[in-house]
Amino acid sequence: MANKKTEKVQISRDCFLRIIREKGYTVESLGEVPEIDRSGKTIQRCLTSGEMQPDLLDRIGRFLDVDPTYLSGEYDRRFEEMKDSLKSPELTHYLWTKTDRFPYSKHETENIDYAEYLLNTLLINNISKEQFLALDPRKRRSLQFDIGMALHTVIKQYFDVDSRGLETDMGMTADGLTLLMGDWIKE
Repeated sequence: MANKKTEKVQISRDCFLRIIREKGYTVESLGEVPEIDRSGKTIQRCLTSGEMQPDLLDRIGRFLDVDPTYLSGEYDRRFEEMKDSLKSPELTHYLWTKTDRFPYSKHETENIDYAEYLLNTLLINNISKEQFLALDPRKRRSLQFDIGMALHTVIKQYFDVDSRGLETDMGMTADGLTLLMGDWIKE
């Protein structure tokens, strides 16, 4: 039976190595971690080829507590594409190279369907999608904002810090904008 070709993710060797060094590891030492389940040589081959299987990248990201998208160098690639159009490229680059701003939990939040989240919240309270859509667009936005703020207020009562160790107010200003201001349901 022939080896099945699997889809791979583009990976920046320099970015990957910078991040694992910051976390106190080498390629070889990652290869000794049981949760990663690949040898240092396999990881090195991936870095040399510039691509890695998504499941391996995910396991490494989870182990290091780093968003796999960030670990792959995708943020660096995006920065390079847009740096000439930024008002403050130095500040943006500084913020985008602070590994602690990209924990694994950030990766997990990318898969949240906020429209479904909002609809489920409304349904739990016996409010239908049709009722929500019947509201004036400004009232819909206001409702989404108010729900986000109410949830944040409750979360703050139980948690002083978020998964990155930031005060819950800090986390809300940094990553809560989707929850508070994002369009959960389009027209």
